[in-house]
Order: sequence, then structure tokens, then C-alpha cells
Amino acid sequence: MENPRFIETGSSSFFGEYLYHQIVPQSHFLRQLNQIIDWERFIRRLIKLYKGGGVVGRPPFNPAMVLKMELIA
Repeated sequence: MENPRFIETGSSSFFGEYLYHQIVPQSHFLRQLNQIIDWERFIRRLIKLYKGGGVVGRPPFNPAMVLKMELIA
């Protein structure tokens, strides 16, 4: 099986992640959560539910990103 591909998100900023690293403190809850949770595990599980498995058709959004948005909401 081919590797799934995803829509590129978050790469449109001129500064990239430079400002993120400068403004958000290391002790912030979301930074700590990002270090604790293995998001790749969720990607492998959730991509199987996408029609075409993320290989066929239009590239889907990264399932980990969608899960993060739901968690924050």
C-alpha cells in the first residue's frame, strides 16, 4: 500500500514556526499535550476510515490535525 498523502496546512506563514517557538511558552498546556500524545498512532488508525485510504482521490486533511481541532473545541 502506498503512503497516504495529506493537504498541506500551516505552511503558508511567512515566518513558519519561528513565531510559534518565540511566543508560546514551553510550559503551555498544548505544547505539553503534543509531547505526550503519539499523534502518528492516530493517523495510522484513522486513515483506514477515509475513502481510498488517503491514497486515491483528493488528498484529505491529516486525521491527527482534525482530532486536535476536535479536542480543542
